[in-house]
Amino acid sequence: MDRGNSLPSMLEQKIYPYEMLMVTQKGRNKLPPGVDRTRLERHLAPEEFLRLFGMSIEEFDRLSMWKRNELKKRACLF
Repeated sequence: MDRGNSLPSMLEQKIYPYEMLMVTQKGRNKLPPGVDRTRLERHLAPEEFLRLFGMSIEEFDRLSMWKRNELKKRACLF
């Protein structure tokens, strides 16, 4: 019996360009539907993530929360 989306497909994050996710001085742009406001970095392509943060997502996840938040602020994703 099909019950809709499988768990892996529900966990997949849709990828958006950095410009659609960044927060400006004027406030946040209207985000696409389904974007997790608290984890905007998860919606970046791996190459874009590496360019912005200088590390992989796995390395980023190993950082303490305060360090991740500081990096997200610098990248205008907080």
